[in-house]
Amino acid sequence: MTYVIESVRNHDGSVHERELRRKGQRIIIVKLGLFSPLLAVYVDDGDAVLQTSNVIAYDGKGTDCDTVKTRNTIYTFRKEATS
Repeated sequence: MTYVIESVRNHDGSVHERELRRKGQRIIIVKLGLFSPLLAVYVDDGDAVLQTSNVIAYDGKGTDCDTVKTRNTIYTFRKEATS
């Protein structure tokens, strides 16, 4: 499944500097689990990998968006529509 980065926020809700560079980019999540880093590959930049700090919570059941809360940051990913 391919996702689009919708937002990257600090825990206080402010925009993280990474959002300015990565918003709108497509990723494939390779690994997502509690207490370990999220690992994702950028679809349009095969050499680039997103590795976060440890995941402390995530949600996305039954929605078009998934939210992943890490020790440092909150990521929101939108599921890319399939043709």
